Amino acid sequence: MKDRYHKKANVLGIDVSMMRVDKAVNVSMELMRGKGLPVIYFLSAVSSLLCQNNAGAAEYVASCNLVLSGDRHMELAVRHQQEDGEVPQGIGEFADNYLKRLFAKLNREGRSIYTIMDQEEHLTSLEEYMEESYRSIEVHGGIIGKNVKGEADRIVNEINACIPDIVFVCLPAERQIKFMEKYAAMMNTRLCILIESVQPLIRKETEEIPLWVQKLHLEGIYSWFKKEQKIRNTIVGSVFKKKVMREVPEDISLTEPEENSQESILEKQEELCNDKADESKNNKNVQ
Repeated sequence: MKDRYHKKANVLGIDVSMMRVDKAVNVSMELMRGKGLPVIYFLSAVSSLLCQNNAGAAEYVASCNLVLSGDRHMELAVRHQQEDGEVPQGIGEFADNYLKRLFAKLNREGRSIYTIMDQEEHLTSLEEYMEESYRSIEVHGGIIGKNVKGEADRIVNEINACIPDIVFVCLPAERQIKFMEKYAAMMNTRLCILIESVQPLIRKETEEIPLWVQKLHLEGIYSWFKKEQKIRNTIVGSVFKKKVMREVPEDISLTEPEENSQESILEKQEELCNDKADESKNNKNVQ
């Protein structure tokens, strides 16, 4: 079923969709209205490295109906396999844009969701965000703590009691795969989306932006920078890039964008943002 949708890029042995956000949302809605229990997997660098070392995880991800880019590292890896050389807009924004557009559609149709997370504060922030932005969506959720017996069974019972249209599984990569392998057949829902975390979207949409950034009209750059600085220098990202680099031509760089590319422009704007921040701090010190 999934092969008819789109072109794919093979990233470290896993086929990842190259489709645009609007197409991905439309396909998701189509899957939700179909038969059976389709699964959409947002593949991140963490998930990709897990699949490299765990054949069972790789087999599960490959069996999903749709595999999409789950973070900036994966988007960059997919980008370099596009035949037309097109540079996607907003590297690192795919999952955020997907969720916002999907939520908008679900909101218009008055759908229901159930979100599985591993931290209470994350679930609370999601519920507050949904109440503020998508009030027509009926939101349910539950927590599955690590090594807590009986929690997963309770969650499945809650899902079957409310029968949501979509179940979002927002657990660490290995745990969410194990959960699905054991409980997918028991859940009464129309679609499962495995996305590890929706927190970057919530932080981006709810975080208060400093006044000096607003005066310079750099809100978008500020939000992008705040999200990116937390993952740019992680060990996972570094290892993932090295593995991907072995599979791409030498003249392609995953770390040095062309001068006029979208990523290069964002980096220049980021530098400007930092310079303005330093200037603002210096002015305060002088005063």
